[in-house]
Amino acid sequence: MTDLTTGKSEKMLDISLVDKDIEQLAAVLNQYNEKQRQSIASILRHEMYLKESIANISHDLRTPLTVILGHLQLLKKENLSAGQTQRIETIFNKAERMKELIQTFYDLSVIDAKEVTPVREDFNLTNLLINLITENAPALEAKGISPVIGLPDHSVYLHSDYGMVERIFQNLIINAIRYSSGSIKIDLKQGKEKSAIFIIENPIDSKVEIDPNRLF
Repeated sequence: MTDLTTGKSEKMLDISLVDKDIEQLAAVLNQYNEKQRQSIASILRHEMYLKESIANISHDLRTPLTVILGHLQLLKKENLSAGQTQRIETIFNKAERMKELIQTFYDLSVIDAKEVTPVREDFNLTNLLINLITENAPALEAKGISPVIGLPDHSVYLHSDYGMVERIFQNLIINAIRYSSGSIKIDLKQGKEKSAIFIIENPIDSKVEIDPNRLF
């Protein structure tokens, strides 16, 4: 009875009883139990939606913030007055702090990533990669990194979760910019049955080779 009233049990009471008062009580408890089950299911759905929303918003904020940081790094190289340099440095530090907070939100939202179900679709992976490289161009220029990009003559298509693949590629590119110098080599190859091979490497770090379609 305790498990039933606390929502720990989903078992319904048998209401085919001789005593009508007890039968009526059992019916009331069954209604209460059903409401508890619906309430718990609603809370779980809301929690999953909230986690997915935080992850998506965090990712969407990181992309423009990366561009802002890249342009700020370029501004720091200009011939500025002492006051202008100080202002740029203050903005840059605050933007870096914001980036850390956004990363924290993203990490917290994907702790239970096993609960997130990938939504697979066909999309142009070549266009996705070109867009990400373009968005990160200011950061690459600020670090003095010259990317060597290898793409096939035809567009590479992938059957996977677009949002998840975009986040993975963005993380790899950001990490490459952060920890590399000189040059970065980026290669994209078409695999079999709408799969692809993505390679990112530099002269210092070991290369990372990924088949995005095998991640989910």
